[in-house]
Amino acid sequence: MLIKKGANLGVLLLVLFLLVGCAGGGITDPDELAIYAIADSIKTAIETKNVNMFMSDISLNYSDTEGGTYNSIHTTVQSMISKIEEAEETAGSSGATLVVNTSISNLIVVDPTANSDLKITISAKVLFFTVYSEDITFATIYQKEGTSWKIISLMEI
Repeated sequence: MLIKKGANLGVLLLVLFLLVGCAGGGITDPDELAIYAIADSIKTAIETKNVNMFMSDISLNYSDTEGGTYNSIHTTVQSMISKIEEAEETAGSSGATLVVNTSISNLIVVDPTANSDLKITISAKVLFFTVYSEDITFATIYQKEGTSWKIISLMEI
């Protein structure tokens, strides 16, 4: 009888340990949290068509292997936002539904830099018809500038 109660207690403790472990299994590293927040900020910037908000996550020292600079990224983002707006205007008064998703995978943080794959998916639909669609994955490099992280390179993969 004592062994059975002890076994039940052991199983109960194991289940509690697993539940607590799973509940706390999220990201807790402040640097990783800050980088994931960049993806959320980019998502919101595209949804609200706010170029300045998007650019707030790009380093003024941005440069990539294709010769891209802060200014060229600004131009690219403005062009993308303009295409979304044109598609929505084409949709007319029926109104387009804009869906934006961002995700980060393969994140490696080696302070003061980090890299990941950053995927941005944009879709504007009117009823069942897609009027704008973009699905891009970037090899992204981040750099810590003071206490915040900024993107210093985006290379489409």
